[in-house]
Amino acid sequence: MNWQRARFALFAGVVVCSTGLSARADCCNNDCAPACAPATRTITVTEYKPTTVEEVRTVYKTVCEQEKYTAYRSECVPEVRTRTVCCTKQVPVVEERTCTVWKSVPTVEERIVTKKVAVCKPVTTYVTKTRDCGHYECREVPCGPSFSERLHKAFHHHDCCECECPCECVRTKTVKCWVPNIVCEQVPCTRMVKTWECVTEKCNVTVCKQVAETKTVQVTVCKCVNETKEEKYTVMVSKCVPYEATRTVSRCVPVQEKVTVCKLVPCTVEKQVACDACCEPCCRRHRLFGH
Repeated sequence: MNWQRARFALFAGVVVCSTGLSARADCCNNDCAPACAPATRTITVTEYKPTTVEEVRTVYKTVCEQEKYTAYRSECVPEVRTRTVCCTKQVPVVEERTCTVWKSVPTVEERIVTKKVAVCKPVTTYVTKTRDCGHYECREVPCGPSFSERLHKAFHHHDCCECECPCECVRTKTVKCWVPNIVCEQVPCTRMVKTWECVTEKCNVTVCKQVAETKTVQVTVCKCVNETKEEKYTVMVSKCVPYEATRTVSRCVPVQEKVTVCKLVPCTVEKQVACDACCEPCCRRHRLFGH
């Protein structure tokens, strides 16, 4: 703040000084130049010289500090509450009621019954039979040597000069042979077959009839009774719980520090200014009246 004030004062002094010098120069040059001869005179001028000065100033710095504060957090806490509940209770009650009971009573009834009876009946069928109606015949068949001839031939030695008879007569014998004659015939065959026949007859049958009977009985009935009772239950309630916490806070703290400031110090200086002799009264008039 002090440095800004000094800068403003220095700027105002420079403006005033330059305005005064320009007015004097205009007075001497414009009004008196044609009438007076050039001359010099001594004037007093205020000048501002820069001066270095050490000052103490107050500035604000941001400082981070740790501070404790009270914070709140939400926690669920169990809480026991009481409420009134209306419930329905079943109570057994004995009542007398009239009911209809059906009883089975045996009764003899006459009924027509159809039943199956086994009956044997003769059945005649034809069967095909094969019969051999052949006959015997007498036939001539060749026969071999007899047993005695075979023995003779086996034990008899033939001479080399003997020659066998090339032509020997073939001996035959008469044999009785059967000549078959197959004949197919249809022969009747009678047999007994068992069959079932439906026969209708009357018979007495014992049946059970349902007879209705009314009687009074005691019945246990469950009735619903409304009952009011109090019960306790636990609920979770959200509550704010305070606790101490630490946080970092930024603060502006005033701090004094030394700085070197350049100031403009006013001082009076005498200077020789060129001016005409005839212009002096005019310039004096300008200084006095401002015109």
